[in-house]
Amino acid sequence: MAPKVKVPMDFGRHLRESPSHNNLKLNTSDGGEVWASSVILSFNSPVIDHMTTTLHMTSVDMLEFSEAAVQVFVDAAYSGTAEGINREIFRDVNKIANVFEVAWLVLKCADYFVELTNSVKSGSYTDLLFLFEEAGFVFENLKTKHFLNLAIKKIESLNWKQQFLEKYLENAERLSTKKLDTVIELAGNDVNYVVQTLVNQMSEMFKVQAPSLPVSFKYLLDNSELHIMCQHSKYKNLFNELFDSLKDLPNYDEMKWTLELHRKSTEKSLWGAGRNLPDSSTTSIAGSSGVGDCQKRTKTVVSQSSFIPNFYHDLALNMGCNEMLKFLSESEHVTSLLMAIDAVWMWSRNITHSPSGGFSISLKNLNTNLMYNKLTEMMKSRQWPRLPPEFMKYEWRVNVRQGGPTRFDWSQFCLHPSQTCSEYVIIDSIKYWGKPLDIFSQSSKLTFYFKHPSVTRCNLPGKCGFILKTVPSTDKPLWKLRLCTEKEDYHNEPVHFHTQLRAENMHIYFASLHNVYGYLPLSWLGWIRTEEKRSDWGDLFVADNGRFSRFRVLYRVGTSS
Repeated sequence: MAPKVKVPMDFGRHLRESPSHNNLKLNTSDGGEVWASSVILSFNSPVIDHMTTTLHMTSVDMLEFSEAAVQVFVDAAYSGTAEGINREIFRDVNKIANVFEVAWLVLKCADYFVELTNSVKSGSYTDLLFLFEEAGFVFENLKTKHFLNLAIKKIESLNWKQQFLEKYLENAERLSTKKLDTVIELAGNDVNYVVQTLVNQMSEMFKVQAPSLPVSFKYLLDNSELHIMCQHSKYKNLFNELFDSLKDLPNYDEMKWTLELHRKSTEKSLWGAGRNLPDSSTTSIAGSSGVGDCQKRTKTVVSQSSFIPNFYHDLALNMGCNEMLKFLSESEHVTSLLMAIDAVWMWSRNITHSPSGGFSISLKNLNTNLMYNKLTEMMKSRQWPRLPPEFMKYEWRVNVRQGGPTRFDWSQFCLHPSQTCSEYVIIDSIKYWGKPLDIFSQSSKLTFYFKHPSVTRCNLPGKCGFILKTVPSTDKPLWKLRLCTEKEDYHNEPVHFHTQLRAENMHIYFASLHNVYGYLPLSWLGWIRTEEKRSDWGDLFVADNGRFSRFRVLYRVGTSS
């Protein structure tokens, strides 16, 4: 390992001309060779340090990078500056800095991109295209959205989103799926811009050829939030126009795909997709109160991909039992066995908390066997793994019949204590003191220590982990939780983030060590509709010393044995 030397440092460019210093050959894409000092590069790059010190390599293949970019990289290592970066080689230099983990140069590249972004003062498609393409390359290859967020913010600040998307999608059929992903990110909740552009192109396309849809069109429509147009009257005509264009597709598979797309979009509109609506104005959503009435909600726009999936607010609790179980078994929004169990419990609890008192749905013909059989069928058909043995210790009461509550038997859905669970990891929150009711009614954060098994080598300061932030609402029950994925979220924090972590693999719950139930789904906290429920959560407490209770994340990482 190279001695601790604080970089960037000016080692002197004149050393580059000395053959006795330059003992490491860097092979570039165009057959070029760049010679450099292995010591100086090792001071800057832990990757090159490992290659030269541990593996004793005397040459490094950098065949995907141009000689000009490698020259600038070496100059930067020697001089401690990034003066040689320009638009032509920025992409290569930025990727080299990331691949070889030169932290200070990564920051310099980020600063350069910010300067480029700030230099764009008007709606020039050429300038915005450069920013968008470079940001898209970073998003695809380095798995970070920081540059893409900057590019999107610039396009939005110039009020150029619609014009840019129309121009960028002129040759949509030639775009890779990764580029289409950036289109979806840019569109965000303005999905109507994408749909309008595709409808216009289909109209022209079908005039000169038999109706057939390019793969790229299908990908955009499959991955765009079409349900947003169903929820707003001003977009419904466009939604109908889209499916009018698709209804004449002659191929059976395309017809089947069209029907499935329509079903999926309308289902999300009816049940709620767990995503915020197009703006932060007050909007109306059906099925929000447990008895199907409409509630007005104020929402803050946050990227769906960072939301922790759950039925915090979006489960229609006025369904009958069979209807509810059928919905859980089929809905794409139910992502895990624990999420399905949470929904069953919340649904049954809601019955006893109905405003009129007593049961709002007749349950006299239902029994626990029905519940268990249906959940077991779901577990098998959806290929959900069994839960860790720890869940068997929790005490739950589920209302499944007119006679009152019965104990929920976790053992049917958990691994035996003698079995090793490598599919899931249970992660405790750290350093929070307060009541859950207070935490989720304001901007708060929960911090977790966790090193993903795929992270085998980490030299970053602090511990591996992640932060979940509350996205509050003026209406207290309507909070959301999102996974923080950007570097700025972890500034001066005890943990750092690795991109291997995914929000969709997380299920957060409350482990109450002094409460009879032990396990409480956060969905129940979301449904604060009576003083009784408010009191339930107001009496619970999170303690730093671990004596009382904790927020926990059940994280799916691999396969169980």
